[in-house]
Amino acid sequence: MELVFTETYDRILDAIARECQIKGWSRAKKEALIALNYEALPELSQRK
Repeated sequence: MELVFTETYDRILDAIARECQIKGWSRAKKEALIALNYEALPELSQRK
């Protein structure tokens, strides 16, 4: 296992909420986040 992405939060509840949000994302959207390709995130958010 390898750590490929991190974010820092001041409050643990914010970190937990973000983790839950990302867990619901598609693999493609997660890969765009890891690549810091923020422009692709809205497009990948569209439900097919």
